[in-house]
Amino acid sequence: MNHSTRARAHERVARLTGARLDLPTFLDEASALLARALPHDAACWHTMDPATLIETGFHLEDMPSAPDAEVAALVYLPDDFNSFVTLARAGRHSGVLSTATGGRPERSPRYRHLLRPYNVTGELRTSCVVDGACWGKFAFFREAPADFTEDEQDFADDLASLLGDGFRGAVVRARSGGTAAGWWPGLLLFDENRQVESATGPARHWLGELGFHGTMGEGLLPYALLMVAERARGTAADASVRVCGESGVWVELHASPASGGEPGRVAVILQSATAPSVAPLLSAAYGLTARERELVELVLQGCGTGEIAARLFISPHTVQGHLTSVFAKTGVRSRRELVTRVFVPDRSTPDGASGG
Repeated sequence: MNHSTRARAHERVARLTGARLDLPTFLDEASALLARALPHDAACWHTMDPATLIETGFHLEDMPSAPDAEVAALVYLPDDFNSFVTLARAGRHSGVLSTATGGRPERSPRYRHLLRPYNVTGELRTSCVVDGACWGKFAFFREAPADFTEDEQDFADDLASLLGDGFRGAVVRARSGGTAAGWWPGLLLFDENRQVESATGPARHWLGELGFHGTMGEGLLPYALLMVAERARGTAADASVRVCGESGVWVELHASPASGGEPGRVAVILQSATAPSVAPLLSAAYGLTARERELVELVLQGCGTGEIAARLFISPHTVQGHLTSVFAKTGVRSRRELVTRVFVPDRSTPDGASGG
């Protein structure tokens, strides 16, 4: 790719990022643009929870099938080459599989089980990091014998922060509507074969928020659910992720290895996300500074100007200055609006809900 072609593509991505698009539209437009700048035969885009680096959703281009539990297990492997977590934390956020494996892609379990069966030899992965946080990622694929070049890897790395900003902005727009129903937390139990062993009634409601409206045991479960369960299974430790539901409500998923029975069983709790859980995510999405995030946390606790000033060792005048900046970034005009419109979901319970 020559310099002028790269510069034009970079400019178009920058304009796209600044267009304030919702996530589906942003991904469609980014896909179309990069199909010309970085030609590929297939692609997958993923959203991520920046706090946990767990994938929360996907957008596919010409892929053979949607990812299931077995694919989630292979994608998650933390010690495979060019894992998205590694790329997110590295100095360079893009990588080509053949380069990472020294020209021997068969060293990668992902290649052996997911790519080679579909005649794929070229894989380019990029974690979209902006201001130190990863909000999304993409993987492009080329069929044999094609591969990606170092120049294309560099270009993808140049785009990482721009695309990350687009993902980040979509988080803010996803939160613009919806009310949180007062449903009880739900519980799903996965067996050692990654199949649902049991589920409570409220779990079905939360699955609907995550886009699953089928019959348990039939169809693919929500990707975020599969990924958080796989994180807990793979690390033998608790894992959690926050996902914006279909109604605009934020949903928390907590996964833990289950005791008793066969090894590999995992329990997942699904529930409405609390304000303290969502606040750091939204603060980062709105581009608040570290000091502004501290201030928002105190506002959510009900602290007044004097108390905030005392806790942060700053003057009341400085507190007001930070608040003015926060209001401008979040598009509100008062603390009440900041709390009720941005950070705290409406707790109203619709007819027929099992309140808790």
